[in-house]
Amino acid sequence: MTIYALSSGPGVSGIAVIRISGPDTSKVLGLMTGKEVPAPRVASLRKINKIDTSELIDEGIILWFPGPESYTGEDMAEIQVHGSKAVIDAIHTSISNIENCRLAEPGEFTKLAFQNGKINLLKAESVADLISSETEIQRQQAIKIMNGKSADQFNFLREKLLKILSHIEAKIDFPDEDLPNDILEEIKKSSNEVLINIEKILDDQKVGERIREGFKIAILGPTNAGKSSLLNHLSNRDVAIVSEIAGTTRDVIETHLNIDGYPVIVSDTAGIKSPKMRLKRKVSNYL
Repeated sequence: MTIYALSSGPGVSGIAVIRISGPDTSKVLGLMTGKEVPAPRVASLRKINKIDTSELIDEGIILWFPGPESYTGEDMAEIQVHGSKAVIDAIHTSISNIENCRLAEPGEFTKLAFQNGKINLLKAESVADLISSETEIQRQQAIKIMNGKSADQFNFLREKLLKILSHIEAKIDFPDEDLPNDILEEIKKSSNEVLINIEKILDDQKVGERIREGFKIAILGPTNAGKSSLLNHLSNRDVAIVSEIAGTTRDVIETHLNIDGYPVIVSDTAGIKSPKMRLKRKVSNYL
């Protein structure tokens, strides 16, 4: 099956990139351009036509990446055209008329890259984090994982565990052999080192998760204490309604901020009242 999708952002733009991946990629390019595929990884200007009528859709750049030397590990191509909705829809419609071609699901190109051994699971997840990153700290964290720094740490622990396992198996299988006397001490020492490293990784206060999803802060306080005014001041815009009348804020109002590169979600809440005031208000609602 050959898949295709808009890989650049939705909406009107100067350029849109449509990615195609699968065994029929070269066939798609041939039918839409009327020419053979260009040289690998060389930008080529081509006229892109409708398959059924040969009507010109647009003129754009074709990039051809034969597998397995491509992002997905399959034959892959990118079509760069003007980013209007009409052009994108016309190209998608033409490709959909070709047998064994369908619209890609979200993240399917990266999924293929993982399944074909082009990237590992950590890098696949980091690609999604990088795409959705909104702040500098989020971008740095995604790039760090993408570059394999986290994977190197885990691979180091894996190698130590394999070495420990080999020592244990040697001690069990060859008890009468002339093995080093301190092998048990070495196993114990290495095991403790691995255990300490794993505990450090687990005891990170979920920093990575907080950076990915954002630090959540709630503004709490009595009614008419200025919570909404504080939220508007932090946001530099009128996010919440400000009024001298107590109880204006009924629902939780959230705003997303970028504070020194850290994503922060600030929530404005309704004022905290005493139980007597809440009871009085409930009774008044029924009168």
